[in-house]
Amino acid sequence: MPSFTVRLADGWQRAREKLPLALVPMLLAVTQTDSIRQILTYDGIHIGIKFGVPASFVTVWQFVSLPGSGVTANVGLPLSAPFAMVVVPGVLLLRAGLSAGYFGTIAAELLGRHEGFAMSVLAYFVPFLVITALPYVVLVPLALGLFGFGSLGEGGAIVGAVLLLIPAFIAAGYLFWATPYLIVLRRTGFVAAARGSYQLAVNGGAYLAYTVGYLGLVLLVSAVATAVVVNVPAVGLLIGIVGGGFLGLVLNITTMRFVADIDPQCPAAGEWPEQHRSGDSVVNT
Repeated sequence: MPSFTVRLADGWQRAREKLPLALVPMLLAVTQTDSIRQILTYDGIHIGIKFGVPASFVTVWQFVSLPGSGVTANVGLPLSAPFAMVVVPGVLLLRAGLSAGYFGTIAAELLGRHEGFAMSVLAYFVPFLVITALPYVVLVPLALGLFGFGSLGEGGAIVGAVLLLIPAFIAAGYLFWATPYLIVLRRTGFVAAARGSYQLAVNGGAYLAYTVGYLGLVLLVSAVATAVVVNVPAVGLLIGIVGGGFLGLVLNITTMRFVADIDPQCPAAGEWPEQHRSGDSVVNT
């Protein structure tokens, strides 16, 4: 089984050959207006790190620890409620469509399928809409319950509720991050892909090792990305969005091939050179 660094080098080379796809994570990064506003309005020095799994398209925001104080909750757009009811669904539809085309195109390139971006949007839009909307469906009502309509008791009760939810979100991130990749690799729906991701996760092994390697990479990159993007926003935002778009493409391609390698129901994504096929882990060929 190839090491994480070998996989990363392969993903880097493939991303260089498909540079136009990097425009997707760049555009998706720009749609996160609340993150941009938070950085532009921050006055101070901020140092931070982030952790993350490749559960969706990877943009600069997976590597940037945003400045803030306390526990905050919002939907990412500082809009009045009626306007938000129109804009937020539009943003969700845009993200779902771009994600479907992006992931579908990456899978098609790896597997030698004749599927373009537009065809991938049509084929995978519905399951990616579910993936895109699910965090809003879960988190927005929760945030409104905790912060929007009074508290659930004293302040300590709110903090306790949040602390109890953190392990649940971490576990869900680990168990289901392969879902979008399995949707396009297996050409299946959201539920079947989520079940497949869960099975890979509980089996541990290569899945766990890759997750740990990915977490370590995000941690290292985030220390630099946060310092540049937050503390020098005039140039840092542009560098971060562009550089994060390319790095995001690298990581999404790398992860797509990894999932294709370890999932027995996925088509083979090509063979690795002999020197990278040592070890006991089985590579899907």
